Amino acid sequence: MEITDIRTVELSVSLDRPLGVSRGRETDSRGASIIIVETDEGVRGIGEGVGPEPYITERIVEGKYAPRLIGEDPLDIERLWSEMLAEDLYWDRKGQGVAAASGIDIALWDLAGKHYDTPTYRLLGGDSGGTGSLRAYASDLFWDSPSEMARRAGEYADRGFDAVKTHLGRGIDADRERVAAMDEAIGNVHLMVDMNCGYDRADALRVGRMLEEHDVYWYEEPLSPYDVEGLAELRRTLDVPIATGENEYTKWGFGDLLDASAVDYVMADAMRCGGITEANKIAALCEAAGVRFSPHCFATGVGLAATIAVAASTPAFEWLELDVTDFPLRDAFFAEGLTVEDGRVSLLTDPGLGVSLSDEALEYAVE
Repeated sequence: MEITDIRTVELSVSLDRPLGVSRGRETDSRGASIIIVETDEGVRGIGEGVGPEPYITERIVEGKYAPRLIGEDPLDIERLWSEMLAEDLYWDRKGQGVAAASGIDIALWDLAGKHYDTPTYRLLGGDSGGTGSLRAYASDLFWDSPSEMARRAGEYADRGFDAVKTHLGRGIDADRERVAAMDEAIGNVHLMVDMNCGYDRADALRVGRMLEEHDVYWYEEPLSPYDVEGLAELRRTLDVPIATGENEYTKWGFGDLLDASAVDYVMADAMRCGGITEANKIAALCEAAGVRFSPHCFATGVGLAATIAVAASTPAFEWLELDVTDFPLRDAFFAEGLTVEDGRVSLLTDPGLGVSLSDEALEYAVE
């Protein structure tokens, strides 16, 4: 079997209401780069690479990586990963080059599962938890008034989720007001707080003390991802656990985080950190270090399926991030649908990742 073509499909969804995060930042649309790998035997793989500008992902995939991989055996996934990333260590150690390669890698794992007629997670090691499902938290609850955020948090709790994640990071007083409102609304359900790198060290410590008072489950990305020592200092000082990693790349980047004792919950993003190949290795590093693996995933159904495959196969897994916003590209890729009951997501049983490029998804294609 040989790769005959690698191409991208750019998708975009306009949002009825902006998604607000720290420091007043917000977005009124969500885009995605879907990557298709074709073969001479008619087996197709589908992947997703995360990047802020899908057109850049397209240029990297089709202009840089496709010429290297066309004609190669798509089942040689480890070797092809090296062809894309290990050979370019001077240029693509982090950033959109790695994210684009991540999407191709995910497509190769989808293709491999289809070739062997088995779900991809079984190729990675199978159902490590033995339950056929993964515990998920409701993601995401974006910035709004305290009463509105409390109302939505309560709705997620009523749907059976054991944990709800929210975005804050606009000053300690505003954050405190919203944490208190949500904490009261959800009762015994865990509250996770994501700051989207919104604070410096001094303010992150002050806000962290406030989060301790409310027994917040984790404190996500309080600092810039560049400030590994700052994260380590917060982890040493605070009782609330530190979650980070969505903006880190490859096993070497996560090795630095773990070596610095800077993280309690590792949030590798398979669409960014190096694909399924690399996310699986990062999960193994977590297992060896005794750190929990809770991958980041705020993507289409393709990225979610890839995240489910990695999460299912590692004993270090703790939480699955499940997008519960009104995002049509979550479900549009699942032929059999996604089963979510009592805050748990069932593993996908179709060959590969269990996704397809449906007409419903293509309605959002950018011309």
